[in-house]
Amino acid sequence: MLEVISKDQYRKSVGYLEGYLATELRHAEERFVNLGGLKTVRMLVCDGNVLQIIDRELPWVLTAPCADPDATLIIWKEDRPADFFHRVLRLSEEEHTDGSAMLLYRENGVMIPFAETGEAQKTVLISDGDTYYFGSDKESLEEWFQDGSFAVQFFYRILNTPSSSLVHGACVGIDGNGLLLCARGQCGKSTLTVTAMLKGFEYVADDYLILHQEADRLEASPIYSIIKLSPKMYNALYDDMGKARFLGIGNWKGKYVFDISRYQDQVRYRYPVRACLFPEITPDAAEPSVRPCSDAEKGKAMIHLVHSTVAQNMYSTSLMQAQKNSEAIRKLIGMLQGMPFYKIILSPDIFKNVECLRTFAAGLK
Repeated sequence: MLEVISKDQYRKSVGYLEGYLATELRHAEERFVNLGGLKTVRMLVCDGNVLQIIDRELPWVLTAPCADPDATLIIWKEDRPADFFHRVLRLSEEEHTDGSAMLLYRENGVMIPFAETGEAQKTVLISDGDTYYFGSDKESLEEWFQDGSFAVQFFYRILNTPSSSLVHGACVGIDGNGLLLCARGQCGKSTLTVTAMLKGFEYVADDYLILHQEADRLEASPIYSIIKLSPKMYNALYDDMGKARFLGIGNWKGKYVFDISRYQDQVRYRYPVRACLFPEITPDAAEPSVRPCSDAEKGKAMIHLVHSTVAQNMYSTSLMQAQKNSEAIRKLIGMLQGMPFYKIILSPDIFKNVECLRTFAAGLK
């Protein structure tokens, strides 16, 4: 369902929402997140379990309180998301149980998203300028934060500026020579970057990171301090993960979850990206190798990174969001277009792959 409301209705609904949450917010705890030195986000969390996840997953980017944050994210448990528009915002009289719903308002001829329900009516998302409200039912709130990567959709919105973006990719390097790995899932980028970190590489991320364009310089910054390993990867790296703290298995789709904050001396912020790598797992390759990408391979690598980023962060199927995604795609392609691209052929030996990567990184100027 897509419904347009007036600007006056929108302002009244924001007031109703603030009144509804007043009691919850008196018990909320506060955290501040520094996103790559680009944006500071204030988080008001009304649930202790979610607060623990934030403290566990984001210690690298948690920062001191800020008097003037760029955005605020409010998180609470919502018992009845399906009739939230009518019951709390006092707008729609329908209870939407068969699909997502979106409310928009018109300002100066422009349609602006205001409120959404999704995830089979288990979540509510409201946007009021730079303030975001997220509520989810008791059964799914904690699961929502543990499933995939924490608050990815919100960080994507907040970082979606002309010169920055949250990206689904990976980045490691040597001596300030950052290597951005462009690939969809199951292409070997996480295995390569995590193994490289364990073998002494400078590290940004193996899953989500912040990309920022500064003149002709492309920079990468981290968000998370956890990694999620498949059982096979966990067994292969078991002897090398001495400093990482095991967190558990189960709520992360069967993956082994590790806190790697003890590797913080290897973590880099605003790290210069010198080259992009397009990994390909080749089971019969005796030795790994790196070579320049053809034009077709460069295009494919960019498509992998851009498509994976947009697909992971798509929070609405509306035509308006499709337009925003098109803008994000053009921006990411513009960021990557001038970068040198290389194809890295990965052998079954993950440690040989890292040494190949080390030789390549050391040779970059």
